Amino acid sequence: QAEELDSSEGDGVLWQGLNNLVLELKSSSSLPIGVVSTVVPDSAHKLFIGGLPNYLNDDQVKELLTSFGPLKAFNLVKDSATGLSKGYAFCEYVDINVTDQAIAGLNGMQLGDKKLLVQRASVGAKNATLSTINQTPVTLQVPGLMSSQVQMGGHPTEVLCLMNMVLPEELLDDEEYEEIVEDVRDECSKYGLVKSIEIPRPVDGVEVPGCGKIFVEFTSVFDCQKAMQGLTGRKFANRVVVTKYCDPDSYHRRDFW
Repeated sequence: QAEELDSSEGDGVLWQGLNNLVLELKSSSSLPIGVVSTVVPDSAHKLFIGGLPNYLNDDQVKELLTSFGPLKAFNLVKDSATGLSKGYAFCEYVDINVTDQAIAGLNGMQLGDKKLLVQRASVGAKNATLSTINQTPVTLQVPGLMSSQVQMGGHPTEVLCLMNMVLPEELLDDEEYEEIVEDVRDECSKYGLVKSIEIPRPVDGVEVPGCGKIFVEFTSVFDCQKAMQGLTGRKFANRVVVTKYCDPDSYHRRDFW
């Protein structure tokens, strides 16, 4: 933790990123947000995120993490001399219940040429984390699970789910919605023939399953795998894209999750 302190003090880049983080969290969350600390205190819910590509900045790493929920504290550890990322970070979520979802969804994810290692930072919680990882993804069934990157459980299908690309409020306007659909179709068509696209839209007073996610059906599993490799970790409207495969039967039943 000394390194966290060392890397955060007097680092203009980090403070600028933090200001943006506080502003974004204030505007996007209904929870009362205080000051988001650069130092994540040791607790059972403190997460370690390793294997981050060095070119990802504070906002990009934070985008990846906030796809599971708002952050209480966040620190991308940087070299105090150069200000460059050291490739690992610490965070804690406002809602401690999403901690396990974030571990399941992000641990093992391929970002560029690196694989993320996401686990509880506290000693003593490691065994619990490892036992969770060692289960097969079939028994886990955790929403947001990056199953393609988890050992023994690739299960690629022809349906790809893209997360952290759109916000529900961006889907309200018909014209904006059609533009997003076309953008997604154009981008995904680079990897193969797109059969269909579903982007669930918000409905007043109703919790719409899959709202905020994008589902793309390809004509072949191979094309879908290419799309996952090409799109995971990419930026779309300044957000880092998170992906997973979806069950085609569920997709055709419009059972989005």
